Amino acid sequence: MKTAALIVSFVLPLSVPPTHHRLPRPPSGTDTDSHALRLPAEDVSVPRARHAMDRWLGRRGASSELREQAALVLSELVTNAVTHTDSAWIVCATSFSPHDGVRVEVHDDDTTSRSPERRAPTAERECGRGLFIVETLAECWGVAVSPVTRGSAVWAHLREY
Repeated sequence: MKTAALIVSFVLPLSVPPTHHRLPRPPSGTDTDSHALRLPAEDVSVPRARHAMDRWLGRRGASSELREQAALVLSELVTNAVTHTDSAWIVCATSFSPHDGVRVEVHDDDTTSRSPERRAPTAERECGRGLFIVETLAECWGVAVSPVTRGSAVWAHLREY
């Protein structure tokens, strides 16, 4: 069964919040551009979200290195939302500014889910490396209540150095 994706439009911030409890609004006059995609919370959404974001960032002139890192982070966050929540839908959102970098967000609609917890990866376990990868690649990351879905919004901010 083919599921259609719905593009939703809302402005996502690039400024990094000092707390994990809220998502800040972008400053006025910013050169930030945003994109969001609503997808079913299914395994097939992981590559769809990754490819859509990569194309979108490419059209905005993001470097291939930043695009690759953002794609890996988004893949891990979408995989976590699909695997560890009871969401029917997720919203994958990306903000980009040439000066501030990329902000990736994954919003789930599971209002009963707990915040994700990073576990130390081990050689024996096949899973448990996702948030470790996010933490390694991102300048910072966090969790907030989603203003879009009322579930969780897990975000990560990446910059080029």
